[in-house]
Amino acid sequence: MINIAYKVQVSPRAKHARLKVSAKNGLTVVVPKGFDEARIPGILDKKRDWLRKVTQRFEEQRKFLSPEPPGQLPERISLRVIGEEWAIDYRTTAAEHVSGVERPGHRLLVLGDIDSTNAVKAALQRWLSRKAHEHLVTWTRRLAEKNQLDVKHVTVKSQRTRWASCSASRTISLNVRLLFLPEPLVRYILLHELAHTQKMNHSKLFWALVQSLEPDYQRLDAELRTAWRFIPAWLGPVTDSGL
Repeated sequence: MINIAYKVQVSPRAKHARLKVSAKNGLTVVVPKGFDEARIPGILDKKRDWLRKVTQRFEEQRKFLSPEPPGQLPERISLRVIGEEWAIDYRTTAAEHVSGVERPGHRLLVLGDIDSTNAVKAALQRWLSRKAHEHLVTWTRRLAEKNQLDVKHVTVKSQRTRWASCSASRTISLNVRLLFLPEPLVRYILLHELAHTQKMNHSKLFWALVQSLEPDYQRLDAELRTAWRFIPAWLGPVTDSGL
């Protein structure tokens, strides 16, 4: 039997036992009400090879999750996907809120109570969200039109558990952290989610559609497992590297 620490979460919506792993919380076994927890070690043993790989990957990620000391804020922000690097200037003012103002030469001026690390990080995330709406949402709609795929809405969020998602109503949600990834990876993620507007599963038909959109999808999908390394520590990684 595999020896690994885990927590049990009883979910009234669960129909079967499933495993949930994150860098922050470790392994959680989600089970339905009335589930015989004595069966859990056997379930883990069947998944031992997968668990060894994923836990090793998350061990590497945990160093990014430790609290940052006050003042540990970025001096530069590199948005790889759009090829922009921004220098960050901080200025204390009497303004009630912290805000970011773009200046010529790719300089971002952060104004307000800059001694409040959380407020500064929130302001930087709002700025990133604006950049994501400007570039990623537009890009997604262009890809949808080019490939004749019907997407209803495209939103930007700051998820900590996934790069992107697509709902049954064909709404695609993009993680603001995509701005930090290389362009080929982001393009694959967008095409992957657009394929879900046609197939809301990971069936053979779905992967055939993905392959028609991106022939090199298998290599790119594998690269996503370590893409968290591109995310700066102050922002925090995506703890589930899949799609």
